[in-house]
Amino acid sequence: MFKKLLAAAGVGGAEVETELHTPGVQPGGTVHGVVRVRGGSVPQEISRIGLEFVTKVEYEHTEEEYEQNRGFAPVTVHGPFHLPTGAVFDIPFAIHAPWETPITFYNGHHLPGMAVSVRTIVEIAGAVDAGDSDPIGVGALPVQHVVLAAMEQLGFRLRRADVEQGWIRGIQQELGFYQEIEFARSPRYPGIGEVEVTFVAGQDGAEVVLEVDRSRGDGYLGFYIDHSGVDGDWTAEIDRMISGIGH
Repeated sequence: MFKKLLAAAGVGGAEVETELHTPGVQPGGTVHGVVRVRGGSVPQEISRIGLEFVTKVEYEHTEEEYEQNRGFAPVTVHGPFHLPTGAVFDIPFAIHAPWETPITFYNGHHLPGMAVSVRTIVEIAGAVDAGDSDPIGVGALPVQHVVLAAMEQLGFRLRRADVEQGWIRGIQQELGFYQEIEFARSPRYPGIGEVEVTFVAGQDGAEVVLEVDRSRGDGYLGFYIDHSGVDGDWTAEIDRMISGIGH
């Protein structure tokens, strides 16, 4: 649906709608679509049309925690142009989803707590009017799928996911936040509680960090999987690592 935008005169503003031709994408993939701008009853000067991905990020500030929508990977899809009265402009686009984009789907199911959208940003006469946000599904990469499937095969129950602001020590990140996928404890490992799985994916593969809740304090496991290395027995490998850290 078209969303009415600001007008310098306060009335008769333009309208915009964004149509995604790609309802789902994987990290590192491309989203195709079109931004459609329709002139109102007064001509307007459009300064810029941009797009960005948006997800909800959890911030920690002193003793408090709060969530806030955060845009990332912004791009400009069209520069300044004059929008006459009643005119319609279609602006096709193809935008890249960063490798670190949080996933919202795994194994055909939505990850509880997760949402990613594409937000349209329109600048008119120096004012910024963020248009509608269109939800998009982000599916797990094969390297992510094999780890999550291994966790379930080892008896851990996928509970929920969220996105945390910050940086992981020793791992190069692009976006300044990271996703945590939480698993409830497995009866297979009596000395271990929940496990949180984090991926920092890149062009060649993904860094994987497991934060393991133990009675004597949290433990951390880290390993790397090439995109070409998903055929290994990751269930046995993760079992070996978790069993080792649990003792």
